[in-house]
Amino acid sequence: MDEKNINLPEPVTKNLFDKSQDKREIGGQELMKVISTAQDKTIIEIAKHLKERYISQQQFQYKKGGLHGLYSIALSIESQRKPEPNIKNCLNSIIDPMIDCMRDKEERVRYTAIEYLFLTSKLLGDVVLIKLEEIYRNLVQSFLDPDESVRKAAQQLDNCLKSLVTSTAPEKQNFKIQTFIKTISTQIVFKNQQVKLNLISWINTLNSIPHIELFDYIDGFLVELFLMLADTNNKDPFTNEAKVAAKKQLEEFQRDLERYSKRSSFNQSQELKTHRQIIDILLDLCQNKQSDAHVLSQVLNWIMEYLKIVSNELDQPQIQFNQLELSGGQIIKGIDLMSSIFEQKRDSVLQSVIMEKLNNILKIILSLLSLDSPQIVNQAQQINDLLLQIMDKMKASGKEFVDIMPTIQDMLKEKNNHTAEKALMWMRHLLNTQTEKLKPMIENILENLIERLKDAEAQVVENVMDVLARISHEQYFDMVIEKILDIFHKNVNLLNRMSQIIIKKLCEFWNAEVVYTQICNKLLENYVYVEDENIDLAFTQQLVQSLEQLLITEPRLQNIRMKLKNYKYEKNLKTAKTTYEFFISIYKTFCYNEVSALSLSLLIEEYELTYNIILTIAEQEINLEILVQIARLTLQLESPVFAYLRLQLLESANHPFLIQSLQGLMMLLPQSPIQKYLKSRLKNVEIFTKPHSDLSQSREIQNKLDTQLLLQLFKNSKQEQQDLKDKYAKSQFK
Repeated sequence: MDEKNINLPEPVTKNLFDKSQDKREIGGQELMKVISTAQDKTIIEIAKHLKERYISQQQFQYKKGGLHGLYSIALSIESQRKPEPNIKNCLNSIIDPMIDCMRDKEERVRYTAIEYLFLTSKLLGDVVLIKLEEIYRNLVQSFLDPDESVRKAAQQLDNCLKSLVTSTAPEKQNFKIQTFIKTISTQIVFKNQQVKLNLISWINTLNSIPHIELFDYIDGFLVELFLMLADTNNKDPFTNEAKVAAKKQLEEFQRDLERYSKRSSFNQSQELKTHRQIIDILLDLCQNKQSDAHVLSQVLNWIMEYLKIVSNELDQPQIQFNQLELSGGQIIKGIDLMSSIFEQKRDSVLQSVIMEKLNNILKIILSLLSLDSPQIVNQAQQINDLLLQIMDKMKASGKEFVDIMPTIQDMLKEKNNHTAEKALMWMRHLLNTQTEKLKPMIENILENLIERLKDAEAQVVENVMDVLARISHEQYFDMVIEKILDIFHKNVNLLNRMSQIIIKKLCEFWNAEVVYTQICNKLLENYVYVEDENIDLAFTQQLVQSLEQLLITEPRLQNIRMKLKNYKYEKNLKTAKTTYEFFISIYKTFCYNEVSALSLSLLIEEYELTYNIILTIAEQEINLEILVQIARLTLQLESPVFAYLRLQLLESANHPFLIQSLQGLMMLLPQSPIQKYLKSRLKNVEIFTKPHSDLSQSREIQNKLDTQLLLQLFKNSKQEQQDLKDKYAKSQFK
């Protein structure tokens, strides 16, 4: 195409490309005269001719003249007040060459292109926004131009575009928010902080426009806004400024969360989508490796804000209504009521999203409790507490939370005890409120609780036992005892470290006599009276020792001790019967630990049995472990629990086997401070004992134990242990 074909007069071509600005102005005016009578098609052809014939040249004056010509075309179109559709027809031909020149290698051309694009944008107004995405993508590069004049021109054009976006009427639809948000999304990952600052300013501008609901598009840039807080690029002078701007914008959005959740909109599907997207982004950021403490803190603030909104919604009274009568003066009331009903329905949008995401929220929050940052842990703790409150409020409306139990069980496996404690708190809460719904999961819950006992500290053990207590009714009590014994059996460290604590908690939550009876029965059933290859007498002996020590020393087991001690003098037949049954049930198992059997016989004041047990012990070789236990028992005799026994030493006539028993213990012990201590005690008894004294004559014996039967039970257990040792020795010899 040439000038002749498009009828460009000589004054246009001669003046438009002159070096003189005045002559270029004259050339532009001449060109406007040509355009004034031309059709859209001709105008487009002229613009293309200017681009191909002049703007594509290397010489600066041709490029500048061509750009001036394009601006003159825009001037002519605007002066003729052409309808917007006609302007849109010609817009690409005018704007595109200017955009191309923004990327020119010569700074004068880049500056001139931006300058004319600025003038054209001001001239044509918001119709230019049709090309906003293309302009902005190139403008981003201009912000980083090495030439200062280009950067300033770019900033001027940017401000002009913002002004056009702010002032454009929504019905004109020249500005496509969805498309521009995509442009922001692709550009905001740009590493340059100055570019990020500009993008934040655009986000702020868009958020200030009344008819634009930016929350509907927030997923396009929210992640990068948060991650700006973690930027450590100290070489970039704009880093701190970008961080401050990002934080300010995030805080503004956070304040707007409640407004968005309560806006008057019938588009619930969009609200659901937006809330889901935001919460998913927040939860992903909590696990993002780029998220530092600043990012996490801000994210948790958002989550907290969301939960506060939900909590406040749940505090609002529920609206009750009957059939509406919309007649006469009641129409307005009916409309108001319908509006309130709609508000309640709207409120349920956010609640439903929180319920939908509760599993994920809970998992993240419980995980954050294990971090080293006190600030993050404190925020996570507050969110956890608020979640529990919300669950209580939602429970009143019949909502179920059974689905979160698998998540809680997973978090229970976390090594961090703080996380495990809070998971237990949730489990306890659920079991209190959703017992019936959780019944199918009870066995699996028990497995996880028992497993958690392995490596737990005392506080976690207490919480685990507390939860176990809430689910171990008669139906599951046996299972709990069996599983606890099994984990003790498999984990010697736990047995040594925590057996007394766990047994103590069992006795605290349930009837202590039932706990002792069940443990002793299960030990006999599963670890003694079984096939030879499954016998584990060492485990039984060790656990019996823990049971015996607790029985003697634990203040909360005083009632049991008193019942055993007073058995011989108990007049109530029913009480005496139950005490006897309890004694026999635990004695059978205690016999597998010689010193524990001794301790139990002393507690129930069956001193003849005590003496005979000592004689039986002496019949076989005594090892160091037994001597250590005898020494421990000797020291226990000085405790307040056995104060009555020490007084009975003064009644040697009434308790001859007591003196003989202590003398027997003294003779079993090797020469040592403990042996000397017991010897000294017995000497003092000889000094202070008066003939025929009887301090307890007022207490008449009501019940007697079959000492021979009890002794035989002990001897049988000793024989079983000896047979096992002999069998093991033979197998080793072979």
